[in-house]
Amino acid sequence: MEKKSKKKQVTEDKKEIVKQETEALLSKAGINATVDIKETDDGVNVHINAAENALLIGKHGNTLLSLELVLSLIVAKKLGEFQRLILEFGGYREAREDYLIDLAERLREEVIATGADKQVRGLKPWERRIIHMHLGEGEDVATESEGEERDRILVIKKK
Repeated sequence: MEKKSKKKQVTEDKKEIVKQETEALLSKAGINATVDIKETDDGVNVHINAAENALLIGKHGNTLLSLELVLSLIVAKKLGEFQRLILEFGGYREAREDYLIDLAERLREEVIATGADKQVRGLKPWERRIIHMHLGEGEDVATESEGEERDRILVIKKK
């Protein structure tokens, strides 16, 4: 029973460090925000709500991704190990995931109906992952990523 308690304490300590470092980074940028931390299988979800959510998200979520990287590096230095952080500003990522799942379903239907492959360009790695995972659950289409770096394309094919 003591091991479980110790593991819980480590998790709580980790969450507290993430919260403190997030608040410190936002404070240095002059941003007043509420921060809520939740640990998941994918990493640590950092929910941030501020008046400046749009500024923090940036065009196409680019600022959000940059902040995610910087904060992950700051926290890794404090913890002594890399910890994947997933930032969520005012529901942006959740809404984007919903959109991507809807897009994946529409494209699945098109591929099944026409038999022609569909390509999706301009997705960030985490966005491609959402579609891969969602469509990977079915048995009617397959997905793969082609290309390199910024030119990477998600392809949906009929099985």
